Amino acid sequence: MAQRTLCIFGDTGSGKTTLGGELAKDQFKQNRTRTILHAADMGGFESIKHFISLGVIEVDSPAQDVDPWVWINEAVSTPPADDVGLVVFDSATSMSEALLSYIAKSDMKVGAQNTQKFTVTKNDKSLTVGANNMNHYGVVQTFMLDMIWKSTWLAKGGPDVLWTFSTDRGENTLDQPLVGPKLAGHALTSAIPKWFNYTFRVASLPVVDSPPRHVLYLQEQSENNGAVMGFGNARYALDASTPLPLLVEPASLVEALHLIQQGQEEAEANLRLELGL
Repeated sequence: MAQRTLCIFGDTGSGKTTLGGELAKDQFKQNRTRTILHAADMGGFESIKHFISLGVIEVDSPAQDVDPWVWINEAVSTPPADDVGLVVFDSATSMSEALLSYIAKSDMKVGAQNTQKFTVTKNDKSLTVGANNMNHYGVVQTFMLDMIWKSTWLAKGGPDVLWTFSTDRGENTLDQPLVGPKLAGHALTSAIPKWFNYTFRVASLPVVDSPPRHVLYLQEQSENNGAVMGFGNARYALDASTPLPLLVEPASLVEALHLIQQGQEEAEANLRLELGL
C-alpha cells in the first residue's frame, strides 16, 4: 500500500525538524521502523539529537566538498532498507539554495545570460564569488520538482516521505500576497502543495510574558484581515461526520494525521450506509 507524502513549511525555529522527529518516534513505537533524515539545513538538528544517538533516526548529511546535484539525486533515488518507515528531506529550501550557490561559483553556462562572478586570490588561496540570474532559478526549480517527484516513488509500498520548506511570503500570478513553501524564487510557491498528499504550515506565535505558541495549520488560512492567504491542503474526506479543525495546538504531525485518518474512516462508514453496502 502506498504511504503518505507530506509537506511542512514554516519559518526558522517554528519546529519543522522537531515535527519530523515526532513522526519518527511514532513510527518507531508503532512499527519498530527507523527514519532516514537527509539533512541539508546548516542550522543542524539539535532538537532530535537523542533520536540519532539511539538509532531511531539515521542522518545523511552532505560533506563540504560534495556535489549537491549528485547528493540530492542519490537521496531521492536510493530505495531505503525494509526497516525504514519514514524518509525526511530537510529542507528543500536549503537544497535549492545550495544548488544556486554551486551554479554561481561554477564555470557552467546556464541559458543566454552570463553569470556575474570573480575570483579573489591571496597567499595561494582563491575564493570565487558569484551571483545568480533568472535562468539559474528556472533550472533549479525544474530540478527540484523532478527530485520531489522522484521521491514520491519511495512511498509506493514503502515508507512515508516528508519534505520540509522554509516560508515564502510572495505573490501569485494575480499579484495577490500569499504565504507558502519556499523553493528557489517565488514561481512555484502556489504549486508545491499539489505535489504532496498533505501540506501543513507550522508557526511559532509570540505570546507576551509566556512561551510562544506552536501551532500546525491543517487548512488554508487568511492573514491580515483576509489580505494574505496561507496555503494548506489536508485533502480531508468528503462525507466525514467530524469537521477538520483549522489547526492543531500544540503542533503535532501525529495528531494531524490521526484526525485525517479518522475523517476517512467516518466518510467510508457514512457512504457505506448511504449506498446500502
